[in-house]
Amino acid sequence: MTAGPGTRLLVLSAPGPEKLAELARDTAARLARPGGPALSEVCARAAEGPHSTHRLSVTGRTADEIATRLDAHLAGETVREVHTGVAEDVPRVAFLVSGLGAQFAGMGLGLYRAERVYRETFDRCAEAARPFVSVPLQRLLRPDAEARQVHRSAHAALGTFCVSTALAELWRSRGVEPAAVLGFGSGEYAAAVCAGALPMEDAVRLLGTEITLAERVTDGAMALVALDEHAALDVLADFEPTVGIAAVVSPGEVTLSGRATTLARITDRLTAAGIRVGRLPVPAGLHSPLQEPALGELATAARGVRAHAPRVPLVSTVTGRPLAAGELTPAYWRRHMRGPVRFLDAIRAVDAMGIRACLELGPGRALVGLGARCLPGGGRIWPASLGRSTDGTATLLNAHGRLYTAGVPVHRSLVAVGARPAP
Repeated sequence: MTAGPGTRLLVLSAPGPEKLAELARDTAARLARPGGPALSEVCARAAEGPHSTHRLSVTGRTADEIATRLDAHLAGETVREVHTGVAEDVPRVAFLVSGLGAQFAGMGLGLYRAERVYRETFDRCAEAARPFVSVPLQRLLRPDAEARQVHRSAHAALGTFCVSTALAELWRSRGVEPAAVLGFGSGEYAAAVCAGALPMEDAVRLLGTEITLAERVTDGAMALVALDEHAALDVLADFEPTVGIAAVVSPGEVTLSGRATTLARITDRLTAAGIRVGRLPVPAGLHSPLQEPALGELATAARGVRAHAPRVPLVSTVTGRPLAAGELTPAYWRRHMRGPVRFLDAIRAVDAMGIRACLELGPGRALVGLGARCLPGGGRIWPASLGRSTDGTATLLNAHGRLYTAGVPVHRSLVAVGARPAP
């Protein structure tokens, strides 16, 4: 899943579908011709404007690879590196910010090495997080990083914060400004920074405090179950209140969290009834009744946070709707820690704003996958910035191409990772 260095993005456009197919065919032939122009030259020239409404993007590492992918697409095959679209308007984009659980060893290493904006932002966030972690967060970017370091809750949450915040700055440097920002779980802190509602240092301090308090719980567990919220509440009513709903993630899925022994009894009953259950490797029992003793300490820490009115609409997964000025109070962060995370309501709120392009900021593609399940049907795009690649460059360029074909005004000149916008 890791793409090698040198991945390039080729973008093509034409006034109609027949002209676009003809241009793609000619370009593939030119790339496949022995002694033909260099791939970098073809990509750079193709990116020059003006651009028409019918568009195509393709990524690849060599001229032959891109030519082969274009030929396969023209033959009617589905090629995951090729995207087409009609840019009749300018779609607005929502940033979906990953939370704890998305992390993996080596996440975004290629972008860290190649992109100055990404690297400097990551390093600034990692420096702010030093009081809350036992190793420099840059160590998580190594593919051979120890699992116990990568998946410790504080490292996972704060490392993902660094990745997501760095991706936000990188996308902005590529011309993509969000029309709304949504963060899942611990991703709410990076989302608040991206929306201009919290200074980065305050967000890191508050997230570090919350996750450190949450780690005190050592007898917790979490599980994803195939029930809607009302059915889950009916099941929970039969058990002691040490387990609750931690997240409502889709129309038919919730996460349960709380005391491990109680949760095991609940999931055993559900499994026996034929209900799908997936256990999550998080011992802290996040967003559960077990966190209630720590809520006062978090509220005390939040009193020192300098919250502002969001400059970009911040769609809360605490309330399930866009936040108004003055809502990021200590009481809000208490609710955030206790849960549940209302992703289903929040992504529906994004959709109600008329936003049809949702770009995940963080390691993995869990949120765009969940979003597509919450909002089935066509007319929307769900690109991820990194996927599960340690390199990340091909995934980022693929997402760049998808936004381009949809009509989002990205910088077309950035046809390779590490490039700079044309003057």
